[in-house]
Amino acid sequence: MERNDDLIELINLCKQNNSIAQQKIFNCYKNKLFAVCLRYSRSSSEAEDMLMEGWVRIFKKINGFEPTEDFRPCSFEVWMKKIMINNAINIYRANKKHNKLEIHVEEKIEKNEEMFETDYTFSEEELIECVQKLPKSLRLIFNMSAIDLYNNKELSEELNMTPDSVKSNLYKARKFLKEELKKIASK
Repeated sequence: MERNDDLIELINLCKQNNSIAQQKIFNCYKNKLFAVCLRYSRSSSEAEDMLMEGWVRIFKKINGFEPTEDFRPCSFEVWMKKIMINNAINIYRANKKHNKLEIHVEEKIEKNEEMFETDYTFSEEELIECVQKLPKSLRLIFNMSAIDLYNNKELSEELNMTPDSVKSNLYKARKFLKEELKKIASK
């Protein structure tokens, strides 16, 4: 986007259901928002579905976005990203019976968990692939915590889990990822 005024004009046109303005905003932000969806999905095709559903939600809710006097494009981007994350949470909740989120805190969380160190440099694709291998419930919690910086209380509230269950599931996700990264590094 060239200037704030241009983006504000496009947003206002989108509020009037202007398809050309919607296409311009879509083209400008599709890659960044696809990256968000990719982190929450198991595959590119699942991420594409999530992205399209998210765009529908963005354009339905765009009337609720009001640029402030000191508007910056990043505030619009953050707003759209939040809609995409909420969409991922809603998809998770809709499929919750299939996800079987583990809420038992039987596993002792080790405070001095052994760190994994390697000289191997992981590619972005390898890291994304590892995250995508996580079971859906662990992937959701891991992304919300590690990438989108939700704290345990926020995770607990958003996912209707106890704080101990959140901690346990984060531990399981990190343990799983550590094992996957070890496999890649040892190739």
